[in-house]
Amino acid sequence: MLCLIHGGFNLDDDLFKELGELRKRHQELRESCESMKKEIDDSVNRRDENNKIFKEMLEELKNAKIERDQANDKVSEFKKIRDEKRDELAKLKDELKGIKKDMTTDSSTPNPFRLQKKIDELDWRLETSVLPLKEENKLIGQISVLRKDLESSKLSKEVRDKMKDLRGKIHDLRKEIDDLHEKVVEFSQESAKFHERVTYSSQRASETKKIADKAHQEFLAKKKELNNKYAELREIRDKMNNSKGRITEKKAEKKAKRVKEKEKETQKIMDELTDQAKDLYERFSKGEKLTTEEFRILQESNFL
Repeated sequence: MLCLIHGGFNLDDDLFKELGELRKRHQELRESCESMKKEIDDSVNRRDENNKIFKEMLEELKNAKIERDQANDKVSEFKKIRDEKRDELAKLKDELKGIKKDMTTDSSTPNPFRLQKKIDELDWRLETSVLPLKEENKLIGQISVLRKDLESSKLSKEVRDKMKDLRGKIHDLRKEIDDLHEKVVEFSQESAKFHERVTYSSQRASETKKIADKAHQEFLAKKKELNNKYAELREIRDKMNNSKGRITEKKAEKKAKRVKEKEKETQKIMDELTDQAKDLYERFSKGEKLTTEEFRILQESNFL
């Protein structure tokens, strides 16, 4: 094979070496691109997965806030009713105290409240103590006298009924206030529970958003790097095509040179045969005898 020599170097070898290096780099880049595409897919999957969790956390956060606010509304509602009932209770207690005060400030009659208190004390002692018969009868007599005094006191039936009614209302209001307070506590605890969910969902949403954003930044960076590699791949392919074209040109040049040299060699042989045929023809014309091979040369050279 004929090769072009330039400056002591074989140009064909240089071209093939260059093409080989380009192919090697091209293969390395393709493998690197495939690896990077997998990394990009991982970043995209991580980003999308965490964005999905982020949206779920936002929805959970929204629902938790709604439930917490509803619980807070209930707390406010029951607090308001409870406080109104407490105001109502305070008025009833003030009214009852007023009646008691009116009764205790009238010195013309025994204090019915003190009488009742004394009766209750003696009754309790009579029921819970083991007493001699004489002392027991004495206590019974005292209680009887005190009850008569109580009946004759200024505490009229209307006043007693009024006080009984007030005490009943006070009792019912206290029960109602206790129930309302339990509701306040119940919904306050519910509000605290939902607030914990709000805090948890908010923190989780923030964490997943950071992960998703980081994965997206990784995706952008790797995508840019991949695009740069693709650009280098295109550049290398152009160089490879250029090298292949130059090699093809060199091959064509060498082929043309070989054909030309072959034609030149053939022409030389033909010229030599023609010169030989001319000599043979002159000899033949002079009557010299020719060999069979010499006759063949004359015939091929169109002298016969």
